[in-house]
Amino acid sequence: MNEPQKTSDETETCKELNEESSESNINEGKKAPDLEETVEQPLSKNQIKKRKRFDKLMEIKKRKKVQAKERKQAKAIAEGRDIEEERRLQLERQNSGEGKRKREERWKKRMETADTTFKVCVDCGFEELMTTKETNSLASQVRYCYAVNKRSDNPVYLSASGLSESSPTFETLEKVNGFPEQWKARAFSCSAEPLEKMHDKDSLVYLTSDSATTLDHLDDSKTYVIGGIVDRNRLKRTTIEKAETLGITTARLPIDDHLKLCATKVLTVNHVFEILLKYREHNNDWKKSLLDVLPQRKDITEVKSSKFEEEKTNSLEPC
Repeated sequence: MNEPQKTSDETETCKELNEESSESNINEGKKAPDLEETVEQPLSKNQIKKRKRFDKLMEIKKRKKVQAKERKQAKAIAEGRDIEEERRLQLERQNSGEGKRKREERWKKRMETADTTFKVCVDCGFEELMTTKETNSLASQVRYCYAVNKRSDNPVYLSASGLSESSPTFETLEKVNGFPEQWKARAFSCSAEPLEKMHDKDSLVYLTSDSATTLDHLDDSKTYVIGGIVDRNRLKRTTIEKAETLGITTARLPIDDHLKLCATKVLTVNHVFEILLKYREHNNDWKKSLLDVLPQRKDITEVKSSKFEEEKTNSLEPC
């Protein structure tokens, strides 16, 4: 495609600017900059592909948002609701602060059991072993944990150890609106102190798939530790070696007792956290908790009879 021709006025203006720039540089004893040096370097083919992919994802995200809004409006109309009136009432509650007060009341009610149940800590003390991509992934997983806990009917106290303000994970999380101050009002805490200083070691149970001990039930007096490591099967046994060095009790989730996974048993931080929350929600049923959380890509097959189910059945049989 041919470039648009400049008018004579535009040409004269460019000449005048170039002459002024040259005179200024000569007066200062400097060489006039080469116009070619000021031109931005063209993007590589890989960069162009990434940009196109990103633009496409943003377009899809925007379209999904519009579609979700349309579905919501259609549902409201089908139910005979007055959308405009609902928006007006919502704005009134927002301006009066009534909505915020109700949210705080609901949160306090849901937190009533938190003081008498187990706690969870994400150990972020492995950042020096991970790449930038992996620490970014860890930050996303911590965000998921916070979001799931905030929405839960029975939230628990969630903490993150070894998370200093200069750490890559903290810097990524800091870009999230409300972190960390607003998170603290929703049962979250973080500290630059290492795990063994942030919590009492005697109350800790480090969850790791390398442990020889199976976690039969959750003890409400314990703080269960999830290793904040995105290893991609690269940093094997890192968490259990740390726990053993510190003298911390270890345990693994009872996955093998209830399910058969064809894929790896290495779970993300947020998956482990969700399983612990679901265990409470499903009245201490590990199988339901695991099936609710584990992604389908792990090719899950249920174990027909587990020792826990046999014990439960035997306890119901008459003597």
